[in-house]
Amino acid sequence: MFSRDRQKAIESMPADLPVKTVDIPAPKPRVSKTTSMPSIVSEGLHIAGNLFSDGDVQVDGRVEGDVQGRNITVGATGTVVGKIIADEAMISGAVNGEIRARAVVLTRTAKVASDVTQESISIEAGAVFEGTCRRPGGGATAKATNGAHKSSELLLTNPAAEKVKV
Repeated sequence: MFSRDRQKAIESMPADLPVKTVDIPAPKPRVSKTTSMPSIVSEGLHIAGNLFSDGDVQVDGRVEGDVQGRNITVGATGTVVGKIIADEAMISGAVNGEIRARAVVLTRTAKVASDVTQESISIEAGAVFEGTCRRPGGGATAKATNGAHKSSELLLTNPAAEKVKV
């Protein structure tokens, strides 16, 4: 119904009208230098695999694999069976594996069976901890592990560089 009227209007337009083109730039992708919201593994979610993030990660569900990020929080209902690598790790739930972080906090509800490599550690009264603690390059520990890193190694590593040489 409208197409005939439009076609007549187009045909009646003079051919010598200037054509104006407009360059519309493509939208820029959003790049956030600091992530304000953590990536969340919600209660009831079970992940079998490794998680790697440049930002913060909060685990309230279950992760069977390694978790790496800037700040890792394992909530009271959270469980990690694997390695945690972070700048800061706050554990309120269960961890069975290894923890490597600059600062580690085990809250009163934490249940940790793990070897911990840290620069500073805080263990609240009531937390359950079974394992060894050591500082990077800090000397001997109660027991050695196959995944132990050298004193010159940084705590945060590239996931591709995490291969164990045999």
